[in-house]
Amino acid sequence: MTRSVALSAAVVGAVGSLLSAIALPWAHYGDITVPLTRFSGWGGYVGSVLALHACVAWAVLSRTARPALTLAATAALSLVAVGSTLLLALTYDEASALFDGAIPAVMPRPGLGVMVAVVAILISTGAAAVSGAGHRAMAAVPANALP
Repeated sequence: MTRSVALSAAVVGAVGSLLSAIALPWAHYGDITVPLTRFSGWGGYVGSVLALHACVAWAVLSRTARPALTLAATAALSLVAVGSTLLLALTYDEASALFDGAIPAVMPRPGLGVMVAVVAILISTGAAAVSGAGHRAMAAVPANALP
C-alpha cells in the first residue's frame, strides 16, 4: 500500500508541476495574465523541477539498496526547486522585465501558478519520503518471517 500511495502522490506532484508551468498564470496585471515563460530565468525553474521529478520517480519506482542517498538527493533537489520557484515569484512586480512596450498602470499580484508549483513540489517530496519509509519497513522484515 505504501508504494501505491507514493506512486499516486508522485503522479499528482508531476501533474501539478506541469499544470503550473503550462496552464496557470504566475502573475496578474489587472486583467492581463503573465505565464511562466515571460519571466526571466524560467528555464532554471523548469530544469530544477524536471530533475526533482526524475529523482522522485527513481525513489518511488526502484528498489535501490541505498534509499537514504535517494532521499538526500530528493531533499536537495526539492530545496533547489522551491528556491527557484520563490525567486521567480518575487519578480512578479518587475513589469519592465515582463512587458516589452507600454507597462500597465495597475497593481500586480502573484498568480495561482506559484502556489500550485510549491504545493506540487511538496507533494512530490512527500512521495519520495513515503517511498523511503516503505523501503525501510521492507528491509526490517526478514525474508523467512512467518505471516
